[in-house]
Amino acid sequence: MLNEEVDDTEFFQQDFTTASEWEIFNARLEEIFHEWKLSYGTSGRRASLKRDQLSLCEWTLSQERVKFADVELDIVRYKANIPEIPGESTGKDGDESADCQAFVDLMANENDYCIIDQKVDEELHPLAQWYGLREFVVVVPVKNSVTNESQIRILMSSIHFAVSESNCDVPVFVQALDKVQNVFLGVCEFASTRLSFDIVHLNITPPTCKYLSGLLDVFKGKIGVPYVDPVAVSVRFTYSLSKFLSVAYVIAKKIPFSDTSTEEDKVNSKISLPFGVAIDPVSELVLHCTWPHVADNVVIDSQSYSDFDPLTAPVWSLRTRFEDTPVCYMSDCIQEFLQISESRRALTEYFPEFAYGASQSLEGTKALERLTESKIPTLTSVMSGSTATKDVHKLIGPLSDELLKDMLYYMFPDAQNDAINSYQLSSPGQTEFDPQRIKTAQLDSLVHRLATLLSVCNSYYGGKRAVAQLWAEFSQEMRYRVERCIHIPGVAAGFPDSRTCLLHQKLQMLNVCMERRRIREGGLPFSMTGGEESTLASREGSHESEDEFFDCSDEDDEESKKRHAPWNQPVGRLSKLGKMLLVESDEPLYIPITQEPVPKTEDQLEDDAEVMLKLGPGSELCTQMMSASLLSDMESFKAANPAGKLEDFIRWYSPRDWIEEDTDERDPFGRKGHLSSRMMIPGNTWQTVWEDARPVPARRQRRLFDDAKEAEKVLHYFDSRTLGQIAQLTMSALFHSAIRTLHSEAETDIEVIPHFAENFEKITNTCCKLSRENWISSAPTSRGTSTKKFEALLSDITHLENVIIQVRSLRKKLFSSPTDGNDETSDTDSERKMLSSLLKALESELDDGAKSAMAKRVLGMFTEAKMAANEQTNEQTVALVSFMLADGAYVTLPDPVEKQFTLRLGGKTINKGIGSPQFMRAILTHNEFRLCGAFSQNTTFY
Repeated sequence: MLNEEVDDTEFFQQDFTTASEWEIFNARLEEIFHEWKLSYGTSGRRASLKRDQLSLCEWTLSQERVKFADVELDIVRYKANIPEIPGESTGKDGDESADCQAFVDLMANENDYCIIDQKVDEELHPLAQWYGLREFVVVVPVKNSVTNESQIRILMSSIHFAVSESNCDVPVFVQALDKVQNVFLGVCEFASTRLSFDIVHLNITPPTCKYLSGLLDVFKGKIGVPYVDPVAVSVRFTYSLSKFLSVAYVIAKKIPFSDTSTEEDKVNSKISLPFGVAIDPVSELVLHCTWPHVADNVVIDSQSYSDFDPLTAPVWSLRTRFEDTPVCYMSDCIQEFLQISESRRALTEYFPEFAYGASQSLEGTKALERLTESKIPTLTSVMSGSTATKDVHKLIGPLSDELLKDMLYYMFPDAQNDAINSYQLSSPGQTEFDPQRIKTAQLDSLVHRLATLLSVCNSYYGGKRAVAQLWAEFSQEMRYRVERCIHIPGVAAGFPDSRTCLLHQKLQMLNVCMERRRIREGGLPFSMTGGEESTLASREGSHESEDEFFDCSDEDDEESKKRHAPWNQPVGRLSKLGKMLLVESDEPLYIPITQEPVPKTEDQLEDDAEVMLKLGPGSELCTQMMSASLLSDMESFKAANPAGKLEDFIRWYSPRDWIEEDTDERDPFGRKGHLSSRMMIPGNTWQTVWEDARPVPARRQRRLFDDAKEAEKVLHYFDSRTLGQIAQLTMSALFHSAIRTLHSEAETDIEVIPHFAENFEKITNTCCKLSRENWISSAPTSRGTSTKKFEALLSDITHLENVIIQVRSLRKKLFSSPTDGNDETSDTDSERKMLSSLLKALESELDDGAKSAMAKRVLGMFTEAKMAANEQTNEQTVALVSFMLADGAYVTLPDPVEKQFTLRLGGKTINKGIGSPQFMRAILTHNEFRLCGAFSQNTTFY
């Protein structure tokens, strides 16, 4: 057996050339660093960091996931997008001794303190806050934290190895211990210098580290190498004020028609949505007292004595913090109204007596009748209550009679002899129409007033039932006015304007119907009822006088009658058409009296278009619908011109379809010519209708527009609306009013509010777009709007409303004395600059530090809060603070909520040549202590 050969393939098969998991992890790290081009010399030098630049700039994140043993790790690269300056560099080209970017950022005094709590999208990474680094890499465990010391050491050794092998000059960190503690260990190597990052986090501040003297001992002991220059110290004390007491900005909610409204408010001001916020939007005022650059050998800060008195600090700066989600009065009111836009409940569910067909017999409409007939002497006694029989069918709702009367008088001021809220609408010709304006109606029109009142009723006077009650009364008022031909105020004159909202078009239609009815019955149009009566002009469209309007002499009329048989006499002539003669006769061509055009609202036009689309172009019914007006005009033309032909009608009705030939001096009347090619097509609509037309004057024709029928359609439309449809009809007008309120409220602070013009333009354009879209109850589409789209618009309005109140609150606190009740201040450039900076959550430096007038106001607010905490009355506090500030008494600040000490050291050492940069920051709060150190050493000697 001893002689048997041993098979080497069965034993000693361990392959020592196979890479271990640790080596694979290191290789992957090096590969990632090379892919991100983190080697020194490739990143280049960039512009020096300015104040708060890291907090305000955009950050780029790159992420890779790797696995080491059974632990998943994320390799995340953070890089601030700061523009490079080609001409700015440290050292000459090819100078390898130039410091890397991380070293320069650590030693930059301008980048000491960043905004750490006002980032809009996400907070600034703690490493950028504490060290001021613009680029770094962090190794973060995906699931559980790395708390084992051996694991931390292995990770750090891998980081050191990968950084060294890849020539990476960007700091690389490992997140250790519990993630809540934000403890990071890191390293950065450049040439022969190694920079080690370390963090100490404690819940209690050690006694020796509460003052600068103890921190200097820790800093110098950690360095171990004496430097020639002293330690550069930067100190900041932070004070917080969250109770403003006498300078708190509180706005009382002004609810229209409430008991708190004064008579002056009702008479002199227009009713609008309440504006403001429920609480002071400024939640905290932060004061920073800073000593930016002090040598350690010229100041003393110990337990027994300190040179760091905040009243002597060279730099005072302020920063504000605002409430995250304040309750804005106007936006909250609109939001509640927006919630009922999807409701399908009908008015009859709230008021069964308001069923269709019972509206005319409702006794509850007497209140509206009394309003409209306010000229009757018995109105006052009737409104105040009488001994008459009780209203059996009166609408009983949350709105009281007195409140409902005020609202109806506001919407229909013509019901009062001495109206105090009359409409001041501009005529259509006074202002040029803007196609980009919001599609509602003129501001302060009936539509806007109704929308405002519906929203107010929903929020403050009974919710949905109050909305249903007000709409029911409004609908009954419309019916009452139509029955008695009473003009509806606050509505633009003329036919329904498709450039306005549908509700406004419906109201215009009612006015048109009533005016047609007045003219038809021999009355004056609404526009002429206030002036002198001109009977001839007012009866232009009446049946009794239609044929009185002609522009021809009696001789021509007699001659024309002689030419025609008794049964074919011309009627319904308006005037001659210039000197034109009929084609086949020497008679003049007369313009006939025709029926007026048929007004239609946009929903009726859409319905007609849909019907024609379904019928198709060859349908006979479709042809009749399209040619109804044409047939009426042809019949009027035949009645006025018995000898007229189709050619004569085309010469008057559509001159472009009459092609004139060369004029003959013997016949200068335009009769030489022929019809256009489209009129010559056999069997076209024009020829067909002309053949069917009979010589009937306009007064004997069937009316194209039935005013009674169309008015009843509109009234039924109002009666049959559900609660959600009522909200949808008035939603655009409500948002339009809100936008105008925003602009008027911000008129004095437009220059202060950041990006006001851009934000207001965005809101206006969005509202213009939504006002032209059809409402779709389900999710919003590209062609329709819904609650979601209006909620997004409301969010922008809420933000702007909040900012306006923030400006007013800051003005009261910083630019007026605590005892001054008014908010009026001198609007200087410095104040506008200060307010604009505070609104952006930036630090705003006071010009004269603690000696400035604003610093005294801030000291007064701190003193007032301190005295109030000692249970002194508010009156005593205000009086004492005013006396102390006026007398120049020594006012102290409370204990700081945070202290920060930043220590830097660089330059030459005493016995080892040029020293590498050393950095340490101490952050002290009431319940936390943190030391962030970055200590370097030369690897050549160690």
